[in-house]
Amino acid sequence: MTDNRITEESAGGLRKPRLVHETGCRLRFRWNRLLDPALKPDWLEAWLANLPGASRARVNPAGRSLVIEYDGKTDHRALIAAALQDVPAEAFGGTRPAEPRRRLIDAAAHGAAAALLPLAPLPVQAVAGTAMGLPHILRGVDTLVNRGLKVRVLDMTTIGVSLLRADFTTAASISAMVILGEYLRTMSDDKSNALLRRLIADPVDTIRVERGGVEVRAGFGEVTAGEVVVCGQGEVVAVDGDIVEGEALLDLGSITGESAPVHVGPGDTVVSGSGVVEGRLRIEARRTGPETSMARIAALMARAAEEPSAAEVRSTRLADALAPITLGLGAALYAATGDLNRALSALTVDFACAVKFPAPVVVRTSMHSAAKLGAIVKTGRGLEALGEVDAVVFDKTGTLTRGIMSVTDIRPVPGGNADHLLRLAAAVEDRHGHPIGRAILAEAQRRGLDIPTPTRTDCSVAHGVSGMVEGILVRVGSRHFIGDDCGIDCSSLEKTASRYRAEGKSLIYVSAGNSLLGVAALRDTLRPEARSVVESLCAGGVRTVVLLTGDHAATAKSLAAELPLIDAIHSGLTPEEKALEVQRLKEAGHTVAVVGDGINDAPAFAAADVGICMSRATGLARDSAQVVLTRDSLEPLADVHRLARRSGAILQRCFAEGVTVNVGLLLAASAGYLSPATAAAIHNANTFALLGVAAHASSRPLAP
Repeated sequence: MTDNRITEESAGGLRKPRLVHETGCRLRFRWNRLLDPALKPDWLEAWLANLPGASRARVNPAGRSLVIEYDGKTDHRALIAAALQDVPAEAFGGTRPAEPRRRLIDAAAHGAAAALLPLAPLPVQAVAGTAMGLPHILRGVDTLVNRGLKVRVLDMTTIGVSLLRADFTTAASISAMVILGEYLRTMSDDKSNALLRRLIADPVDTIRVERGGVEVRAGFGEVTAGEVVVCGQGEVVAVDGDIVEGEALLDLGSITGESAPVHVGPGDTVVSGSGVVEGRLRIEARRTGPETSMARIAALMARAAEEPSAAEVRSTRLADALAPITLGLGAALYAATGDLNRALSALTVDFACAVKFPAPVVVRTSMHSAAKLGAIVKTGRGLEALGEVDAVVFDKTGTLTRGIMSVTDIRPVPGGNADHLLRLAAAVEDRHGHPIGRAILAEAQRRGLDIPTPTRTDCSVAHGVSGMVEGILVRVGSRHFIGDDCGIDCSSLEKTASRYRAEGKSLIYVSAGNSLLGVAALRDTLRPEARSVVESLCAGGVRTVVLLTGDHAATAKSLAAELPLIDAIHSGLTPEEKALEVQRLKEAGHTVAVVGDGINDAPAFAAADVGICMSRATGLARDSAQVVLTRDSLEPLADVHRLARRSGAILQRCFAEGVTVNVGLLLAASAGYLSPATAAAIHNANTFALLGVAAHASSRPLAP
C-alpha cells in the first residue's frame, strides 16, 4: 500500500493536496487551493520546509503544484502527509496576489530563445514569439481589469502591438527582459524566505518535561501550562514560568542585554530564551509554545519579514506611475499623427528602465565593496535603507562594549593587600570557566602574579567557589555567599561596595579562613573604537544617537559618560520595549538603524529601517539583520554607512541622466526622426551606458 491519507482524502475537487508523483526523497502534490489569491507561497514554502525530515519545498501556484524534498524516511513521509491535511490558515492570509516566481533556468531559457529567434524562419518566429508573449498579455489584461494602469499593462501593450505587427523578435526580446527582471526579484526574495523559514520553526527541538513522575522528551508545542520542565547546564529555557526547585546562573544576555549571569532560585520567574550557565532548574510552565516570550519575538519578526519595505513600495509606485504616462504619450501620439511607428517608437522609450536596471548593478557592486570593508549587506533593501539612516540606536552589551567582564577595582580591607587578594582569588577561580572567574584570572595574569595550585576546590552553584590555597580555605563569591552563607563579616566594606554598585559594577567578595580579604569590582568595557565610530556617523549625516539596553540605569549612564555624542539613554528595557522606542523614533520622522548582537535586539531590528548585527551574533539575531559586521569591531559601520549613502546618490544621478536622455529620444521619436527599432536601440544603448557609469562609480574606493 503506497498511498496514505493524502490520496484517500483527495476526492472532492482537490480540496486537499493529492500526491501525483513520488521518488525516493521527493513528493509532488497537486492542489487546487494553490490558486487562491490569498495564498502566501513564501510562508507556505517556509512551513513545508520545516516539516519533519523536509529539506526544501517549492510552491507553484499557477501549476497548482507543490514539491517537498525530504530524507526519504517512511515515518517522516507519514508525518508530512498528516501535516498537509491541516495546513495553517496563515498560509492563506495574504492581502495581495503573489508575484510570479522565476528560477535561473527560466531566465536563461527565455534569454536564449530571444537571442536565437532572429535566425529562425518566420513561422517559427510567429509560434515562439506568441508563446513567449501570450502569458504577459494575459497578466496585463488581468492587471488592467483588476488594478488599473500598471507596469504590466505597459508590457502587455508593447508585446501585444509587436505581435500584431508580426514583429515577433521584438515581442520575444521584451518578454525575455520581463522574465529576467522577475528572476532578479525572486533572488532577493529567496534570501528573505530563508529567514522566514527560521522564524516559523520551533526555537528548540525538544523539551525535558516531567510526566507521571518520569522525565520525558516533548516537542516545543506539546508542553502545556502547569507542567514542570527541567533545564540543565547549557540548555535554553523553552517556557515562561516559575522555578519550583533548584538554583542556577542564568545568562539573560540574549533577552535583556545584561552582561553578567544572574542567580535564580525557587520562586523566581524565568523567561524563555534564557541560557543556563550552571545549575539545574525545575520550572512550572506558565506560557508555552507560541505564547512564550521567545516565540512571540520570532512571530513579530516573521510578520516584519513578510511586509514589503518602504523602499520597495516607493519603487513599485514610481514604476507604476511612469507606466500610464508612457502609455498616454504613445496613445496621444498615435491619435495626433495616426502613425503607429511613431507611437511604438515612443512606447519603446521606457522611463522605468532608468530606475530598474542601474539599481541591481549599483546595489551589487556596493554590496561587494561593503564586504571588503568588513560588512555583509544581505539585501539591496538593506543597503538603500542604510543610506537614508539619520538615527542610530546602539545596544550596549557586546555592541558598544566588548561583552567581556574585566576587573576595574580591587579594594582590600584596611591593612590588606590587593595583589594578595587577587592571587588567592585567581587560584580557586582557575578551576572554573565562569565569566567573572575568567576576568579575575586575566587580571592576575596581567599583573604577573604567581597563582598557586588549590586543593579541595568546590563550586556552590550560582553562589561562589572555594578551595584550600597554601593551607587556608579561600572563598570567592557574592555578598550573600560570603556574608550570609559562610558567616563572614563584610560590614567594613559596605560603603565602598555601595559606591561600586551605584557605578553599575558587579562585585565579588574574597575571604581567607574566617576573615574578609576584600572586594573586587568588575564591569564590561567600552570598545576602543566606539567613540570614533559614533563621531564618524555623526559627521556622515546621522543626527541622533540613542543607547537602548536592558541593563541597569547606573551601568548605562556610566558607559554613556564616555560617549558624549549619545543623545538619549533608555535602560531596563525588554526586547518589546526596545522595539517601541525604535518605533517612536520612526514616528518622529527618523530613518533608524539598530546595531546589536543578540536575540534581544531582534524585535528592534524588525521595527527599524535596517538592523545591523555584530560579528559574534548568532541564530535569529544574525539572520534577521540586514547587515552583518564580519569583524569583531564597530569600525566597518561608519564606512558601510558612507558607502550606502554614495550608492543612493549614484542611483539618483542615473535616474536624472536617464530621464534627460529619454526625454530627448521621446521628442525625436515623436517628431518621426526615429523608427521603433532605432529608438529601441538608442534607448537600450543609453540604458547600458547608465549601467557602465553606475558600475564604475559604485566600484571606486571611498574617499578618505
